[in-house]
Amino acid sequence: MAKRLFHLRDVVDVNALQEIQDRFSDATGLASIIVDYQGKPVVRYSNFSDFCARVRQTASGRQGCEQSDAHAGLEAARQGRPYIYCCHMGLVDIAAPIIVQGQYLGSIMAGQVLAEDDQLLLLERIARPGINLALEPELKFLLKKIPLMPFAKIKAAGQLMYTIANSIAEKGVASLIQEELHEQKIRLMEEMKSRAELERALKEAELMVLQSQINPHFLFNTLNAISRLALLEGADRTQEVVYALAELLRGSLRKAGQLAPLREELSYVHNYLLIQQTRYPDRLKVEFDVEEDCLQSEIPLLTLQPLVENAIVHGLEPKEAGGTLWLRIMRLGDQVQIEIIDDGLGMPEDVVEEIKKLDRTRTGRCHVTGLGVNNVVKRLQYHFGDEFQWQIQSEIGQGTHITIYLPYRPSKVGDVT
Repeated sequence: MAKRLFHLRDVVDVNALQEIQDRFSDATGLASIIVDYQGKPVVRYSNFSDFCARVRQTASGRQGCEQSDAHAGLEAARQGRPYIYCCHMGLVDIAAPIIVQGQYLGSIMAGQVLAEDDQLLLLERIARPGINLALEPELKFLLKKIPLMPFAKIKAAGQLMYTIANSIAEKGVASLIQEELHEQKIRLMEEMKSRAELERALKEAELMVLQSQINPHFLFNTLNAISRLALLEGADRTQEVVYALAELLRGSLRKAGQLAPLREELSYVHNYLLIQQTRYPDRLKVEFDVEEDCLQSEIPLLTLQPLVENAIVHGLEPKEAGGTLWLRIMRLGDQVQIEIIDDGLGMPEDVVEEIKKLDRTRTGRCHVTGLGVNNVVKRLQYHFGDEFQWQIQSEIGQGTHITIYLPYRPSKVGDVT
């Protein structure tokens, strides 16, 4: 798991930090500024000296200051503690890193003073002077105004600001993490609630299927008897249609909603289309384009057949000239793409939007063989979660195009014979 990256502005109250910095400068006499990990100030300068302000007005002086600050910030981060040094113009400065959970967030830059004792000689001068003071009378005058300060006081002030700033940053990070944990807990609860709703919707859908069957076993046995009678009488086409209807009923009785190979689901689609093409031999044309590689991928049974029925009943059947239904299935890496397309009557935009919202209250065009688009979608959501996606497009007079994306999962269930 990638380590969480924090930014100084996200974990501290900048206004509070500004007030602390101002009071620190007033109490110690040091100039100070707090910068982020890129060296960009997050607050205003406090107690900035006239000498340093004048130095930064020249290009060479400003470049020397930036080089000093950059080097000092990196060195402080490397050492993990306040770093005291001489800037390019010979003033004593402090760079105190702000480090939380091992991450460098920025630095407190303080100083712009001169030391009163010999410790100054031991400090590193980290850049060459950007300006020759001998040629700048005004700067020589302003340099005399720079305060002298005991080295021990400079060191103690830097340590104090380092402790305060890091403490504030650590509390900010802890608060941010706590807030994120709370948000994650809320999201988890919402996901659990959503899953419970999906499970309830699935049970309701299965109940609706059962309620829609009137004495189904008797009906199934009767169809079998009719099929055998048609065969004995030589009515082959009648026997074929009755057998197809019996197979549809058999699937709804035994396995509705259970996962099975896509090949098995397509067998129900074929049986349904056989019945419909018998009813409309000259008005319904069907074209299949199915990749063999997809046939073993699992899908809930009686998922595609209701959508195919919806396309025929509400799109093609009312169209006087009839039309064509396309069923296309192809493998896209770890996904299976299923398209159900018709060139029927199509739907107005407001109906399409209601279908996208899975409006349970709407009937008519949203109704799909007793299940409804919402139940088909919720069934797929229940089984595949976020790995399932779907799209619907429709235009009056042009037809409807439904696209379903499912994860490619080879089924362990054997094909139906």
